[in-house]
Amino acid sequence: LIANLLIRPVAAKWFMSDEAVKALQAKARASDAAQTHGSFGIGLGALDAKAGLAWACVGIPLAWGVYMTLLNVAKILG
Repeated sequence: LIANLLIRPVAAKWFMSDEAVKALQAKARASDAAQTHGSFGIGLGALDAKAGLAWACVGIPLAWGVYMTLLNVAKILG
């Protein structure tokens, strides 16, 4: 309740003008059109060694945690 009462509207000085928004959007479109390499989005790249290592750093501890949980469940139910 207190946090909701402390919320105030954002000051006008933090808003961009319509011209500034249009200029930024035009710059972004020009930058996107000029980009010919790099990451183009999820699912469009390949699984390289760097990505495989990152997934291993996440997947191995996760798999170990699931395995240990299942072992403990088997002890409880067994």
